[in-house]
Amino acid sequence: MADIKILEIDQLPAFSIDEPLDMKVWSFKKAIQQADGVIFSTPEYDHSIPAALKSAIEWVSYKQNALYHKPAMIVGTSYGPQASARAQEHLRQILASPDCDAYTLSGNEVLIGNAAKVFVDGNVTDAKVRAELESYFNNFVDFIDTTAPKEDDSMPKQPYLDDAYIKFPTGSLSFREVQQIFATIPFEIDLIDHTDHFTWYSNKPNREHVRYPNEIGEGVDECHPPKVLPIVMKIINSFKDGSRDSVSRPLMMHGHRVLIQYYALRDVDGSYLGTIEFTGSVEHILNFYDQGAWGESDGTTGASQADATSGATDASGDAAADATSGASAHDEAASDAPAAENADTTDAPDATSGASEH
Repeated sequence: MADIKILEIDQLPAFSIDEPLDMKVWSFKKAIQQADGVIFSTPEYDHSIPAALKSAIEWVSYKQNALYHKPAMIVGTSYGPQASARAQEHLRQILASPDCDAYTLSGNEVLIGNAAKVFVDGNVTDAKVRAELESYFNNFVDFIDTTAPKEDDSMPKQPYLDDAYIKFPTGSLSFREVQQIFATIPFEIDLIDHTDHFTWYSNKPNREHVRYPNEIGEGVDECHPPKVLPIVMKIINSFKDGSRDSVSRPLMMHGHRVLIQYYALRDVDGSYLGTIEFTGSVEHILNFYDQGAWGESDGTTGASQADATSGATDASGDAAADATSGASAHDEAASDAPAAENADTTDAPDATSGASEH
């Protein structure tokens, strides 16, 4: 009925606001954030939950709260007859606190006592307990479906103002056209705003970097793995101070070649508005090149040598580089980009929401 991933807490450091965000903490928090629901399993220590579990909950709910309105179920077992009942009640109080605000399934208390008789080699042998577990888990799946945001609430297929138009210096577009342009262009776009928060991503199908609506609003330090955060901040800070306008990075993702390009988003007066990232596969472009689609360029007009005498150009000639204008002096090529030595890895950083874990 569900894909269940076990998250152990024994590798997490003790919670402290002065502790730099650990990679294990970041991965733990991301897994909970992206899950449809969370099952907490707790023993009972002195009528409460273990300190290590309380510390893990603090990490998950600190800054960007991954438990906010997250469906949660609590289970527990013990050698005695009370089966962690007091600990589970305390855990319900914690999850209902303003800093967690999880949706805890009520009326389905999984209290398994006398564990030495109920479990044999890790398996539940008591038929009554098995039936209760099956019933409670069915209820939890229904609870998740009931509390899950509807698709139209989390990612509308159409803009709210279908008939409104945006006037540009070069023409006008309806909101519907803008929406579908972002869904149609052959690359995906992500935006970090001027306050260093992830605020928007395009709804392109089959994205290289999979995004989730609940990541919107995360700070740069929350949506990036700690190991790549310094690289990302170096790019963003270079855009803020004006030393760079763009950074490009080639890398392998999901078995094919991808180009990621970061640009400083600036207002008409040059003020920094944010960092925008373009990501897309370049396999089809490189295949055209390997097949000789452009022929031999003369380096000035983009026309192939075969067309140079007649002055004719074909469709591929229009795409050739203009050697006289070139890129901005502030632009940085892929070979000079930060962390370019990791360009062949699949966990390279992106400037908006962190490295792909795939």
